[in-house]
Amino acid sequence: MKVVAGFLFLTSLFKGCISGSSEICPGSNADKHAKCSMTVTFPSASCSVVSYEILSRLRGLNGWIDPHNQGTYELLEEDKERNQITASRLTGDRKYTDKFQFGLTEIDGKTDACEMTACSESQVRSVIDYSTNYCNLRSLYCNSSDGCPVVASSLEYEETYSDCTQRDAEKCIADSVH
Repeated sequence: MKVVAGFLFLTSLFKGCISGSSEICPGSNADKHAKCSMTVTFPSASCSVVSYEILSRLRGLNGWIDPHNQGTYELLEEDKERNQITASRLTGDRKYTDKFQFGLTEIDGKTDACEMTACSESQVRSVIDYSTNYCNLRSLYCNSSDGCPVVASSLEYEETYSDCTQRDAEKCIADSVH
């Protein structure tokens, strides 16, 4: 009986780890698709400041445009209770749509620090996306020293990648934006 109970405990713990690490991803109906999953730490900005900047860019405030080939962002849901943002981006050539989610959590013991889990997934069959899923996310928080247009706050950040092999930051800013 102890072995069975121990196995059930480990099984539930393992499932929790899997769902915890992937639950921020919005999902895709495509059987094979590119994606980018990562954690971004903002050591000197609260989650409300980070969230405001992301939402402001999503809404195109102050004339903000997507620096990655002028795609069109759309806010799908803002869940204030769970501190999650779900959105999509239509590519500049209007051919492809990707969905993504952000989950923001205040860092314990720090008044102005935020950790964000982020995941973007292609909604069509794809393997190589030329950093598009990475740029979908990064374009919404990158700062002025990166060459990104900023709405209200130039955020300092550090990225840690979970499943994001295609991540060339230089591809996130089209020449026409400079």
